[in-house]
Amino acid sequence: MNPFRETVTGPESELVRVAQNTTTESQFYNSGMPEAHLKGRARPKPFMEHPTGQFATSIEAMADAIQRLRMLPEWSRWITFCAQGAGQDENSYHLAEIRMRRGSIDTNIPIDVELVAKAAQIQASRIDGEGGIYRLSGTTPLDAARTLDSIFRHHLKIRPHAEEDDYAIGAEW
Repeated sequence: MNPFRETVTGPESELVRVAQNTTTESQFYNSGMPEAHLKGRARPKPFMEHPTGQFATSIEAMADAIQRLRMLPEWSRWITFCAQGAGQDENSYHLAEIRMRRGSIDTNIPIDVELVAKAAQIQASRIDGEGGIYRLSGTTPLDAARTLDSIFRHHLKIRPHAEEDDYAIGAEW
């Protein structure tokens, strides 16, 4: 039995992540490639990570990220918000992703717009779409962050670990 083996559950499949012994093997960063591929370049950094101590909640961290994204002169690429919460077992994780580009979100699954809007404290008419692709209209960054949080919690089943108040979240291109 490998003591570094942890079960990671996702919305549709079970994945296995094996922790690396960083004293003898390369560390992996955002690119998924060994550090050696960077050849003197700075390590890529995520657009946003929580918890880092900068924000009290995942919603605040997402709202700040969305605010910064909306301030970009052009936002034509999808960015992925990846949440990590408690899995089914004590030492397991559940991961989920939502992609966002300007006012569009890609959940990869249909959502209950009324449920999401109610939990996000916005009007259901601000969410339009079906089948996994939705448009957020007239939302503030905080409204959009609460919408993503609602989807993560109610549809993608992200929940904090037992000893924590919130789940982890990151955003990467």
